[in-house]
Amino acid sequence: AGGAGAGNGRCVERFAFAHGCLGGHLLAGEESFVLERMEDDSVWYGVSTFSRPAHVLSFVGYPAVRVLQWKFARDSMRAMRVRLERA
Repeated sequence: AGGAGAGNGRCVERFAFAHGCLGGHLLAGEESFVLERMEDDSVWYGVSTFSRPAHVLSFVGYPAVRVLQWKFARDSMRAMRVRLERA
């Protein structure tokens, strides 16, 4: 897959972290975070999340979960942008 970069040359440094839910959790899914520095010194950050209800009770709150996942991704990218602008 393409990663976080958007065609600004070759990636020269990358840090990535991912985690997933274990069996028995109310949701089944994963999140990944990728930070890349390209050869032109641009920095790219990406968050990817997918999930689905894994228990009958989680169907009730699942729409709220999706909103919170989207909000976390947006806030995370905003925080990364602020931090990189200060670097």
